[in-house]
Amino acid sequence: MFRTTSGAQPTLKSVLQTNSTYYQPMIEKCDITISKWTIDASVPFNATNSTYFHPMIDAICSMGLGYKGPNYYRVRGHLLNKWVEDVKKLVNDFRSIWRKIGSLMADGWTDYSRRTLINFLIYCPKKNCLHKVS
Repeated sequence: MFRTTSGAQPTLKSVLQTNSTYYQPMIEKCDITISKWTIDASVPFNATNSTYFHPMIDAICSMGLGYKGPNYYRVRGHLLNKWVEDVKKLVNDFRSIWRKIGSLMADGWTDYSRRTLINFLIYCPKKNCLHKVS
């Protein structure tokens, strides 16, 4: 059966667009759920500007329905240790560059309690890295 008018049925493209009116209630529900969690957990609103925020959302979506996030102990234990190891590997990759063309920088200051804090930074053309705080 053929359509009689061009606007009788929405196009496939308009149905699949996330901005369509069909998806607006679902988008609103997701946004409210994320904001409730953010507020309940006292997560700073600026966390949504993190480079890891949208990849996190994409990873959760790719798991499909029924995915349960990691619990408190897994996040503070295994996953934190895994993140620390990843950062150590990243810093070790930079070490060979630092030896050739890196510059050591120190930034010292005193807080309101007159405690001294010194940040040691290493500058190299590839990336800056805060190496040690003492």
